Amino acid sequence: MLLGGSCALLGACGDEPGAEKDAKATQYAIQVHVPLATDPCGVVTATASVMGPVRNIAPVPIEVVDDAIQGAIMDVPVGRQHQVFVKAYTASGLEAYSGVSTVDVNEAGAGFGGASIFMFSRGENCPAGGTEGIRIIGSLESVVVDSSGSPLAPAPQFIP
Repeated sequence: MLLGGSCALLGACGDEPGAEKDAKATQYAIQVHVPLATDPCGVVTATASVMGPVRNIAPVPIEVVDDAIQGAIMDVPVGRQHQVFVKAYTASGLEAYSGVSTVDVNEAGAGFGGASIFMFSRGENCPAGGTEGIRIIGSLESVVVDSSGSPLAPAPQFIP
């Protein structure tokens, strides 16, 4: 009886029909988009990782399709100043580009975070960039997603 009363007061026992669904629906992700239309390095794979104020997320694969690096880092905790690291690789597995930027992940309704990410080529792995190297600019967006990974609301448009 005491346990049942505590659950009712705290709402934390999870026996309610919608409790599990609501917990899964409030997930946050950081979407990554980096155009590669002028990439002479031959990028075929990419990864992204997070070093955050709450926890770190190890590198996860990000797709390279339609001349762009695009994908998301899932299950990012709410917090300010998450450092996002993006790396792009050639078919030989050599790192062609890397970049880092910070983005805030806010609770739903409190606004979303967005940032530009500047990725620079590695001359030894991308000689086509010449002595000056290549800089490509992409974007990071904080979004709320459902349990399937689909955004619950369209991501705000952030133009680097």
